[in-house]
Amino acid sequence: MGALDAVLNEAGSRFGLSSSKVTTLLSSLLYFMNEQGGGLSGLLDRFRSTGMGDTVSSWLSGGAPTANASQVEMALGRDTLGNMASKAGVSMSTAASALAFMIPRIIQRFAPGGVLPTHLPSDLSSYLTGPTAAVASTTRQAVYSAESAVKQGSFVQRFWPLLALLAVFLLGLWLLSGRRAAETAFNAEDAVRLAGQKAAAALAALKPGFAASELVNALNFDVINFASGSAQIPADNYDFLNKAAAAMKIAPAGTVIQISGHTDNSGDAATNMRLSQERADAVRDYLIKQGVDGSMLVTKGLGDTQPTGSNDTDEGRFRNRRIEFSVVH
Repeated sequence: MGALDAVLNEAGSRFGLSSSKVTTLLSSLLYFMNEQGGGLSGLLDRFRSTGMGDTVSSWLSGGAPTANASQVEMALGRDTLGNMASKAGVSMSTAASALAFMIPRIIQRFAPGGVLPTHLPSDLSSYLTGPTAAVASTTRQAVYSAESAVKQGSFVQRFWPLLALLAVFLLGLWLLSGRRAAETAFNAEDAVRLAGQKAAAALAALKPGFAASELVNALNFDVINFASGSAQIPADNYDFLNKAAAAMKIAPAGTVIQISGHTDNSGDAATNMRLSQERADAVRDYLIKQGVDGSMLVTKGLGDTQPTGSNDTDEGRFRNRRIEFSVVH
């Protein structure tokens, strides 16, 4: 039995979901956490950015594992949640409710004493069928069913190896088609819009006396989607950067923030390095024009040396072309 099977069984019973559907939701969540980076810590940061800092602290201290569907949708994003729901074959509202039930319990199970693991624990990653899969329970269910069938007749027993190979082959085709469908459905404009909404909400949720780390966490939700080969900040990002500048002006005294520029791996590495530096400088210059003290902003171009996603997909390349904020001190 897996480490979270009891949680999955309770979630399935509570929301009327089959074992395969509820575990596919969990596997999709784990896959998302792996792809986006940050693991359990990154997932919690998403909830904190929606104003749930006190609730997250309660989870980590062993408090009531409560969350609601709207909070999950805001933390994960509507597109991501819709993708998870589609894979599991359930409605978005059902997926959000089931995940709201499971996520706090996952955190409490794998962060005893409030200490978050730096990597996805093996007991948790066991719910993934592989590096690109999100259907762990489907695999386990198939194995259990096949084993039962083997016991039921000599014919099946004789051809069990062939049936097993066929099951693995069909599962692989299903996973591949699901991945391609997700890539085809990726929409950069929607991603930018949703990122801007999350970032704006996170900035608005900052409380007086906020820490510099809370500020950069909010800033990093935004996406500045530069045109290919350009260091010109898109006009759509001005409003967010104006809000970012206002928050920086009231950051703790002595705060220094690094603005790092990143690219995907398209083109020449040296050109990418130069372009990433120009983009970081462009953001710094804009913030200074809005009244931010230049001494609190430093820049660094990193080119394509620190990808967060796969450069083999449109979405991965989009994620890699980014401006990233970090606290120097």
